[in-house]
Amino acid sequence: MNPLEQLEKEFPNLTKSEQAITRYILDNPMSVIRFPLTQIAEEAKASNTAVIRLCQKLGYQGFSEFKFSLSRAALSDTHENGREKSEGSEHSLTAIVSQYVKYLNQMAAEADLDQIRRIAGLICCNSRLAIMGYNRTGFSASQLSYRLSRIGVANHLVTDQVVMMDYMEIFGPGDVCLIFSISISKNYKEIVQRLKKNGASVVLFTMNGASPLKKLCDYYVCLPQISYNKKMGFLDDQAIFFVFIEVLISEVAKRLSRGGD
Repeated sequence: MNPLEQLEKEFPNLTKSEQAITRYILDNPMSVIRFPLTQIAEEAKASNTAVIRLCQKLGYQGFSEFKFSLSRAALSDTHENGREKSEGSEHSLTAIVSQYVKYLNQMAAEADLDQIRRIAGLICCNSRLAIMGYNRTGFSASQLSYRLSRIGVANHLVTDQVVMMDYMEIFGPGDVCLIFSISISKNYKEIVQRLKKNGASVVLFTMNGASPLKKLCDYYVCLPQISYNKKMGFLDDQAIFFVFIEVLISEVAKRLSRGGD
């Protein structure tokens, strides 16, 4: 049985605190899939132990097993939706590709090319360049770091939160920090504030248009978030970041070919 269906079925038999956690999970299944136990418990206004106990009451060994089952169910729903909407196709290929094309077109329509070119200028003209991201956005940070290295732009890849704190102390005027974050971690607020206080330039690539960090950064790029597409259910945001990276790399390469002017 789908974990969400299990929760709905058991809801009347749960305690008030367990029902509160259940409501959060039913309202935010994608968040449960994507975020760690500590964050889920905090947002559900419960303890880690209470969330684990609820999972065990449903027959799972713990939160990790529940999360895995929920992920598998969500992915299965994605393929089922794909079959329903692909006009007779036996595969979800058409539906999934069309959704990515839709979001990429949205990115193209909303992108500020002048801003991207100014960011490319920062990347080409700096004392030191750091690229930050952790957990899932660490992959996007790694991709940008790799692509820049391939065209001769030296950079520091930082995917460890402790090391990020070190960089906020040593970076200053002339240094540039590029940050990837889908929903904006609370930890980034202190990092961005300290970097700016020290005189470094900060660029944030995110999918949260309402972040308070928007006013703190030199440049703030908000991309469309496909993972919260209610129709498809389980599509990943990294593909959107990766295509944006290619656009940025293209502009960097153009500047380098002109001598970084």
